[in-house]
Amino acid sequence: MAISKENKSAARVVDLLILMARSNNHLTLNEICQAHSWPKSSTFELIQTLINKGLIEMKDERLKTYGLSLLAFEIGSAYISSLGVTDQARPYIQELNKQTGSTVFLGIEDNGEIVYLDKAENHSFMRPTAKLGSRRYIYTTGLGKALLAAYPDEKISNILSKKELLRKTEFSKTTIEEVLEDMREIRMRGYSIDNREDNKEMYCIGAAIYDQWSNPVASISVTSLYNTMTEDRKIVVSKAVVDTAMQISRKLGYTGSKLYMID
Repeated sequence: MAISKENKSAARVVDLLILMARSNNHLTLNEICQAHSWPKSSTFELIQTLINKGLIEMKDERLKTYGLSLLAFEIGSAYISSLGVTDQARPYIQELNKQTGSTVFLGIEDNGEIVYLDKAENHSFMRPTAKLGSRRYIYTTGLGKALLAAYPDEKISNILSKKELLRKTEFSKTTIEEVLEDMREIRMRGYSIDNREDNKEMYCIGAAIYDQWSNPVASISVTSLYNTMTEDRKIVVSKAVVDTAMQISRKLGYTGSKLYMID
């Protein structure tokens, strides 16, 4: 099949929007140019065009920094709403947040990464920094591992073979063999555990969500400070996470009796 020709201007717009979406800080013109090796004059014109269209805005007049606008957020939110799972899951993750007193995340997998779609934190005494739309390693986070474990080993190996398995902390698993063994433990246990593998101060428990065709489509996780996770709390939170994941799955039409199949 012939590959259609890429429009360079459109591609540059997309690259700029992705750069801003994935940056933790607002960006200057120089930082944008350096990130993609773009000439300053044409990049400035591109920024001005996107400002005129309402997709980005100047965030700090003094520092001359730019970031995404509310319109860009609305476009992203429209996509998230179209997925269905977010709206269906929201009341359940809000209730889970109330039950556990910890932040609850909802995520999906995209290109071998976990993407944070939604969160509930009104009743949380501690609020993690992951922002909606951000991406994390799928093999280190409780949210990512919960979904990864729902995939067949062959698919997991295929996803991980395309990326370098970087170490986030000394507890991170950095080989496919280690991750696959972790996945088998998750399936046996019935939920995922991120024991300081992504952040040395955090302990996360997660579980997968399925649709009416028994496909794993998303995951949820509860994030707590590591030093608050007593053995009794682990039991309470893990049960609440599994029950909530099953409730959401049922809402989406899942008829299975378990969240994970054991080989």
